[in-house]
Amino acid sequence: KRPDIEQPLLHGHRGDEGTKVAAQFPEDVSHTEFDYCFHFEMPGLAEIKRDKLHHLDMGDASPNTKRLGRKNTMQIEQCAEKETSSFAKRLAERSAKRKFEEESHGTQIKDLLLGFVHEEIDRQAMNMSDGMDNLTDVQTLVIDILLNFFRRADEGYETFLFQSQDEDELFLCVRFTENAALQHAEESKYLVQIDPSALDQLGIKLTSGPRNPAFLPFVPFLRRGKLLRLYLPESSDGGEEVEKTNYLRKVDRIRLLYDRVTDIIDCNAMRRWLLLKDFYPLHGYDALFWLRKNWARMKWFYQFNQPIDRVHTYFGSEITLYFVFLGMLCKYTMGLIVATMGVTGFVFVHTGSVHDTIYNFLLGSRYHYARMAQAVITVLWFQLFVSRLRQKINWYMNQWGDDCADTSDVKKLENERFSAPAKPSEVDESVLSYEATISQRRRGALLSSLGTFAFIVFTICCVSCIFSVGAALDKSGRSWGFSVAGYAVSVQIKVLKYVWDYLSLKLVDLELHQYASNFNSSRALKTFLFSAINAFSAFFYVGFAMQWTEGCPSDYPDGCWGYLCHEMVIIFATYGIFTLYDILVPYGMLRYRIHKENVERKKTEGPGAPTEFTMSFLEAQAKMDEYGGAEQIEDYCQIVMPLAFVLMFGITLPFCSVLSLLCFGLQLRADAFKLTRATKRPFPSRCTTEQRGGALGVWMVVLQMLTYMATVTNCALIVFNLEPFKDWDLTNQLVLFYTSVLVAVVLQIAIHNLIPEVSADVALARRRHERQRHVIATLAHKCKGQVGQIAGSGVADIREQLKTAMQPVELKGSHHIELYTVPKLEQTGKFSKYFILPE
Repeated sequence: KRPDIEQPLLHGHRGDEGTKVAAQFPEDVSHTEFDYCFHFEMPGLAEIKRDKLHHLDMGDASPNTKRLGRKNTMQIEQCAEKETSSFAKRLAERSAKRKFEEESHGTQIKDLLLGFVHEEIDRQAMNMSDGMDNLTDVQTLVIDILLNFFRRADEGYETFLFQSQDEDELFLCVRFTENAALQHAEESKYLVQIDPSALDQLGIKLTSGPRNPAFLPFVPFLRRGKLLRLYLPESSDGGEEVEKTNYLRKVDRIRLLYDRVTDIIDCNAMRRWLLLKDFYPLHGYDALFWLRKNWARMKWFYQFNQPIDRVHTYFGSEITLYFVFLGMLCKYTMGLIVATMGVTGFVFVHTGSVHDTIYNFLLGSRYHYARMAQAVITVLWFQLFVSRLRQKINWYMNQWGDDCADTSDVKKLENERFSAPAKPSEVDESVLSYEATISQRRRGALLSSLGTFAFIVFTICCVSCIFSVGAALDKSGRSWGFSVAGYAVSVQIKVLKYVWDYLSLKLVDLELHQYASNFNSSRALKTFLFSAINAFSAFFYVGFAMQWTEGCPSDYPDGCWGYLCHEMVIIFATYGIFTLYDILVPYGMLRYRIHKENVERKKTEGPGAPTEFTMSFLEAQAKMDEYGGAEQIEDYCQIVMPLAFVLMFGITLPFCSVLSLLCFGLQLRADAFKLTRATKRPFPSRCTTEQRGGALGVWMVVLQMLTYMATVTNCALIVFNLEPFKDWDLTNQLVLFYTSVLVAVVLQIAIHNLIPEVSADVALARRRHERQRHVIATLAHKCKGQVGQIAGSGVADIREQLKTAMQPVELKGSHHIELYTVPKLEQTGKFSKYFILPE
């Protein structure tokens, strides 16, 4: 299960020991222990002599870069200046292409490298040599900068540098040691959880209800009093007795390491200039293999119960909530199928014919009263689902500690596309800030909204043109005109989607979002609005406008309604195909990249090359696709769009609830398969309940929008397309339409109020968490104020020492106070003016 890692290395280093290791993977370091990888693509590496990078093997600082010190601790030195011809020209071309504000055609290599270091003191402490005349030399210096940072005496990292098997890539793997991570957690007030067994030690008695302990910022007292929760190593599969020794999980170390490194070094800028190909969290082999075996296999297709806690421990709350949403949707869709079967049974009892029930109701356009009942069931079903989903998400957020106020200084994942020059902060002008000003963000948001609106109008025009051509063909005697138009609309939906994927990046870039979460939220909302117009405009046109303009297709016996049924079948078939595409393409591309590299190695090594090369687990991750905000938006759209078709046009094809369950179940396993086999490990981002839409963010806003869109659409289809209402005059139709919408909205509000967002258990758990935080804060304050040097082996010892250190006030009942000796307050004193009674 674990491929051996025996390729030669350029460098191996254990930061805590400060010694060089052998030129093979050290036996005492598991290849699953590392947290982050910095990936360098160096095409000329194979032609470089070994001594060119010999300084990387030395324990001291290299001749190219002096040791980086902490802020305000290094002496200011003058940096050497030298402009080289070939590489400077290359930098100028890249600068002109990217149009950076700070770089120009005369950019010096020195200025470029100094821009990668955030702090002024650190920049002035760097002393670079003049021998940099090609890209490889500059990349070598960048690697040296990173290594010197990770080797600081006051930093606690384990590093491991090795080259790829074809000798054109370098990989720097980094692990945050436990003690160093805890120190950074203390400095940044990182949230940690109390151990469940510590509640009894704190004197807190809980016999029923929620018992999950509270989360609170890390302080040394928690560790000294043995109050912190211990975790199993990520390499443990949970099937054997393994001692819990870690105060922080690997996802915690990944967040803390990212926060620490990006405080000092601008890795995104290095990547934009192609000096660093990528930097990403590393998979843990044992935990990943467990997820592959117990979660991501297709044999679990019809089982929608998921190991949510294991998924959260590995991927973080942002991705886990997506699977919570998808799993609940699959379960509730089964309920919708049962309700549809009930309506179908009623139709069968009424008709007595199986053929008539299937082809005229499930796949046809008759039995309008049954379709009205189906519409009511669908609208109320979805409102029930949204309310329960919101409640379930709040329960998980409470379990994970993401519903409490995050006072941590650990930064969120930065937007890699954001670039702004350093300027005095608007809050404190003595501090340089890389944020955009409020006026810049407002101007960018306006331009982005106008661009989105223009592209949506263009999409509507495309749909109108396609149906106009189809209508012209139908009137000219070609009955297949509307059929061709239907397929053309399906192709147009996918083509414009690919155009939008590129255009949306440019539009959202104008808004200058510094953090990836804000960037992805803005792009997700715009993507949904475009996708809704792109997909639904044809259906709205056929359902409400075609009969009054070009007329309904003559090739369909049921007219526009039959044409809608035909289009629904095409839509669900298309989404099913693209779900399979979502599985096969990422995994196929991974296998292709590995195969291509093996073929190139065989050509290089000649006839004596082995028939098959073994690639290490660490190197293979570099060949995987990235799973970021764009990929997650695509996955959400793959679920939300078929769901929207079921909600708004499901009464035209009641059988679509079964098709949607197949799409949702297949998408769940496809995404699990993709995340565990074909993509790099995503950054474990945390969700908060403070953002718009709650923990699910903008997608909860989208789901709430769908509830009202479904209400309006179903009421309009019933009133304007089904008998007997379609034969009424327009005034009566409008009255019935507004009345039905009002009744449906009232019922939705009633369901929303009957199912509160925060359940009684979650509300009680939050109150208990506040009590636990108060007890710990009180105890920590007493230890700090009375016995600062206390060092007990647990809370019980600390309490015992506090009792002896804090002597109570002595009370004597035999003592008498002589009250007549108490002095009077002088009438002319400084206090008397406050007590003068009014006349």
